[in-house]
Amino acid sequence: MSKPSIEDTAGHVVHLLERLDAPASAPQSLLLPKHLGPRGRVIFAFVNVIVTIAAVFALYFLWRSEESPGWWFNLIFTVMIGGIPAVLWAILIGTGEEARFDHALQAKWDQSRHDAGAEWGRVLARDIRLTENGSVSSFDLTVTLDDGSTLRGRWRPEKATRVSLLQSQVPGVGAEVRVWRIVEAGVDPSNIPVVIQAADASVVARQP
Repeated sequence: MSKPSIEDTAGHVVHLLERLDAPASAPQSLLLPKHLGPRGRVIFAFVNVIVTIAAVFALYFLWRSEESPGWWFNLIFTVMIGGIPAVLWAILIGTGEEARFDHALQAKWDQSRHDAGAEWGRVLARDIRLTENGSVSSFDLTVTLDDGSTLRGRWRPEKATRVSLLQSQVPGVGAEVRVWRIVEAGVDPSNIPVVIQAADASVVARQP
């Protein structure tokens, strides 16, 4: 039998819990990262407009100046100055697309989570990304279920916090996980979110 292909992490989220206690139903929220609201996006766009206007004036005076060493000098600073507003607009557009995707994902989960069933599995592999100070910014878990299928999900912090996630808290290979997903016939699994619940590896399990 060929090894099941690993699905992309899009729509597959990892929830890090203290313990894998048996729940009565699937989680209500996907615990997706918080995004800029309409007011924040308007303020960000306003700042971008000001920066863009300032960059245009700076480039105008740069090319009109007679004290420039040459066109190569102007070209270098044109790229540098013009890149600032370009990056800011790219960030605004990118965050907007990510916010729309996450909102649509949560809406799909709200509609389908009551039909989700719990399955048990084990961590097959993990991929950890770190910040500059060594804390965990996000991590991916590849899990294999009892039926032999393989899924991959991603953990991202729900909101900015002073408490950082440590590498020792990330579930290791072989750790038990619980997966909530739709398994009914006729439902396209690629259009339905999947929640992978894993226990914090730094929490000592209670003795039965």
